[in-house]
Amino acid sequence: MIRLVDRKDNIYYYNIIDGFFSFVKNFDLRQIADVMLKINFHPQVELTIALPFLTSDFYYDLYHDIFENEPYKLWAFFAENDFLIDQGLGLAPLQITHYYAHVDKVRTIKILQLFPTIPAKYVAYLFELALGENKQLRYVAQDALRQIPNIHSQIEQALASTKQEVRITAANWLAELGQKSSIKALNAALKKEKRETVQAAILVALEKIGEDISQHLTPKKLLADAQKGLKGKTPTDFDWFDFNLIPTLTWQNGKAVDPQIIQWWICLAVKLKDPANPLLTIYNQLLSIQSQQQLGEFILQSFIKQDTQKPTLEEAEAKAGLDADKRLQQYIGYYQRDPEFYSNFKDTTYEQVFEEIKKETLATYLGSAIKAKGILALTCGIEGRVAVSLLRSFMKNHYLRRAQIEAMLEPLANSDDPMIIQLLLSIARRYRMASIQEKARYLVESIAERTGWTIEELTDRTISTAGLDDNGLLILDYGERTFIASLDDKFKWQLKNADGENIKALPEARKSENPELVKEAKKQFSNSKKELSQLLTMQISRFYEAMCAERQWRVEDWQKYLQPHPIVGRLIQRLVWLELDNNGQIVNSFRPTEDGSLITNQDDEILLDENNYITLAHSALLESDDIAQWQAHLKDYKVNPLFEQFSALLPDMSKFKYGIIDDRLGWLTDSFTLRSILTKLGYGRDDIEFRGCFYGYHKYFGSLGIYINIEFSGNMVPEENIPAVLYYIYFSKKKGFIHRAIALDKLPKVLLAEGYANYIAVANACSGFDPNWKDKLIW
Repeated sequence: MIRLVDRKDNIYYYNIIDGFFSFVKNFDLRQIADVMLKINFHPQVELTIALPFLTSDFYYDLYHDIFENEPYKLWAFFAENDFLIDQGLGLAPLQITHYYAHVDKVRTIKILQLFPTIPAKYVAYLFELALGENKQLRYVAQDALRQIPNIHSQIEQALASTKQEVRITAANWLAELGQKSSIKALNAALKKEKRETVQAAILVALEKIGEDISQHLTPKKLLADAQKGLKGKTPTDFDWFDFNLIPTLTWQNGKAVDPQIIQWWICLAVKLKDPANPLLTIYNQLLSIQSQQQLGEFILQSFIKQDTQKPTLEEAEAKAGLDADKRLQQYIGYYQRDPEFYSNFKDTTYEQVFEEIKKETLATYLGSAIKAKGILALTCGIEGRVAVSLLRSFMKNHYLRRAQIEAMLEPLANSDDPMIIQLLLSIARRYRMASIQEKARYLVESIAERTGWTIEELTDRTISTAGLDDNGLLILDYGERTFIASLDDKFKWQLKNADGENIKALPEARKSENPELVKEAKKQFSNSKKELSQLLTMQISRFYEAMCAERQWRVEDWQKYLQPHPIVGRLIQRLVWLELDNNGQIVNSFRPTEDGSLITNQDDEILLDENNYITLAHSALLESDDIAQWQAHLKDYKVNPLFEQFSALLPDMSKFKYGIIDDRLGWLTDSFTLRSILTKLGYGRDDIEFRGCFYGYHKYFGSLGIYINIEFSGNMVPEENIPAVLYYIYFSKKKGFIHRAIALDKLPKVLLAEGYANYIAVANACSGFDPNWKDKLIW
């Protein structure tokens, strides 16, 4: 087809898909194969067509976009050429001529899922994969086999496998299917089962399907299980954990828990290796709320302490003293052999080398707790403020420990604590590491599913109040005396005594006052201060994204969850809002005031129609007169906006094709200036590519699933301050997919305006357009 249109030779099918995306989607793959045969495109036409769908490169994603609504255009081709499926599954020798193509079984199975019925010859092999060790293949095979009638009967037979991993997988799979008829087989398997890890999987499956497992959760039964379990081997690589420090805990009825039970839960958790194991969550919820919080904090602190141990200053200095002279001689030798290349070692001193080794040693981790990540399942009841404080500190200082962060986040999806949910929401919206952001996104979705709310509703309904009551007051009780904490107009804490007099700090306890009560009041105030700081950062970021996404609230929800909130209710007073009718037309623009009224830029008070919707105002949505009037209003009332709403303008979309804005292409700056501007605007560096280089920055908007991508001439890692040329900005569903840029007229207007404003902000930091910009690049 490309030859007919452009008369080009040596064009691979990849280029057809890329260049003729909108054309190809109109046709069945069999029609495309017919055309390619007629023009003698390639000796292996079927394989050439199949490769983008069978291989593990990014083109695989295209089939979702092209054939999502008309899957027959894809599966019929593979049904007529099932030798391609055979090769994709590894059931036949590969006949691939492209050395760079890597056939992927997962991709192949996903194609089989589109078939109306999976061909019988593949079912047995898929069942084998569904019980196998490869988790990725296991889950996709299980998903594909869902359509097989009575598949649960075959799975039940696997409960009798000689391999414990197969028995565990079978129990987990039955739990997902949720067939009541499987309860009998699971109970029978539980009676015969000797391995604790398999017993745990079966109990979870029974509970998920709806069986009452309370007989297995009595203190007497739990103690018997613990005593039996503790006779076995202690988990390996777990000698660092101090069981003697476990706090004294109680059941929900207030009775003490036998310490052996908690010891066994911890050992079992390590064996299960699952930081969100449902059985341990069930066990944990048998404890009193206070005990859940105590155990969660103790476990998380123990995990972090083991995972972040580093040498002491004395040990680092001792190490430097032993190695400094030898390294100094190495540096001198390097310089002597190649002075031009190693000029930085010319004047190196012993003291410099000593400090270098000391810093390296102090930055060295002495161990890791990741092999014991299963114990984190017992942190699901931890108090929100404690979890957020510990996790934020860990993520700031140890952000490269990706596996540990993900493991610590997992059990938090079982929590209903508002602070924890807001933390997960903030990470899901934006985080420096994509895998952690994706993990948080998945956890937020699971919480929303569990609560029956949308993610937006979940966000609004779980906002912490930092301890403030509906009147915006925090009452601190000393017994004989009470003190009142509140927030001033700059969100700074202010304290008053019972007589209404301002005080600088909470006083010490009197001799006649209960010191424990005073201590608790001070702790409460300290916690509220920490919560407020975290809350303000998260909510301002959230409202900015809501503006860019043009999110709409029902009037009822806005008035119920945002306006009366003691903190958020004050934040929204520093923003301008729009009332929309059911057709999305603007009815009013307004700003909430301190007394709860809603006023226009002409100072008229309005009432909202409960049938309407509310969204944040923006210059891309209002006429110029309204914008000017609101700017004057905010200035007159001395309102300090949370962020700018009326400065970003829409680009002239008629100037740009294919969703790519390039009107500042060729503007010259340096890489550090460009990085500074974009980092402050919330952008992250793109993935490192060939030879340690990257060529862009991105910002993700989770509620839209859209990336803003700003690309430039590139830099290397570690970064150097080199000449940099600004290229273009585009928006995409996948980071860096410029060939899949979203058409500008398909984007929310506010997102487009804000993204373009970011692009212009970088350009404004440049020295201007350089007609010879291509000659200024170092590569």
